[in-house]
Amino acid sequence: MQKIRIVLHNRLKTLCLILFFLPVSIYAQAIEEPPTKNVNQQSQTWISLNSVFQLTRHWSGLADFHMRRSNFVKDPSFNFIRFGARYGFNDNLKLSAGYAHLWLAKDENWTLFLNENRIYQEFILADTWPTFSGLFRIRTEQRFFNNVEDGLSLEDNYFINRIRFLLSITVPFKKAGKTSFLVANEIHLNFGKEVVFNTFDQNRFTVGIKQKINKSWSFDCGYMLVYQQLPSGTDYNLNHTFRLFFYGNFDLRKNKNELIEHGQTID
Repeated sequence: MQKIRIVLHNRLKTLCLILFFLPVSIYAQAIEEPPTKNVNQQSQTWISLNSVFQLTRHWSGLADFHMRRSNFVKDPSFNFIRFGARYGFNDNLKLSAGYAHLWLAKDENWTLFLNENRIYQEFILADTWPTFSGLFRIRTEQRFFNNVEDGLSLEDNYFINRIRFLLSITVPFKKAGKTSFLVANEIHLNFGKEVVFNTFDQNRFTVGIKQKINKSWSFDCGYMLVYQQLPSGTDYNLNHTFRLFFYGNFDLRKNKNELIEHGQTID
């Protein structure tokens, strides 16, 4: 078991180097590409509530709500709900699957919006070392889209597969302290026969502070740079994002004698 943990530790360090250098190269591309490439810079605010409900030693339920605003908080962008189930083999290795729904606003009155149904599966590997905690997540998503106007479907359904690779590191400011420095990077890639122009979907680079409130609640707050390629293949969004995510861990088991160490969470 110790050999496995050493190998996983080395793999996490390698992934750190790969994923954390990606935002630098991507941002350079956004500046240096020919004029035919259109990059739209904007400000956004993302607020999220992510909940885990421990049901048994190994099984837990998941429930998330997410809201995003554009022009900092002035304009609507999207609302998002997600539900799922998670099986934890141990404190470090977990598998999840579930369903999500997204409403992406295309006007200020929410009369025209993109309607997305999403099925997802994910693998999480997390561990804690003397000076930091690390999390690596692979998430696959089957995304079904349809535009809706005045509450009616426009019957323009389409489908995309996506895979996401996340690496997150938290470093406490002092040993056993409640406040940590957070740095994370996640790349999203589209795949499948439906994808023509944009295999690369987006990259999210996050820096901030993670704060433990009490036994059940924590939050992270910081800056996230989102670089996203739009379906046209030549248009991109470069979003400067204020991020505020709350995390709730609730133990609903009848027998709570066996301690469960909840691993680091991030969305």
